[in-house]
Amino acid sequence: MTIEKLLTWVTPLTLGALVGLYEILHGLFYMLYGTPEQKRDYPLEIVLGIPIMAVCLLSHWIIGRLTHSNTRTIWIIESILASFIIYGFYQS
Repeated sequence: MTIEKLLTWVTPLTLGALVGLYEILHGLFYMLYGTPEQKRDYPLEIVLGIPIMAVCLLSHWIIGRLTHSNTRTIWIIESILASFIIYGFYQS
């Protein structure tokens, strides 16, 4: 596997999908092994983790198709999108 192929798959939006997967697994862990209060509160992480992961993966796939898998262009577009998301998160 070349470094360019690796950089095509490891992008800001795929890292965002990993954050969504972490939220899902974290919520499932506390749903199964948590206290009664945690079992009540942590399903929200599962519900929010699924769309985060889905939107990140779908956006990555669409950007890859539109740019014909040009690694540099994918990184530039996804970095800009991730910056806007992070900026919006901190402004809210």
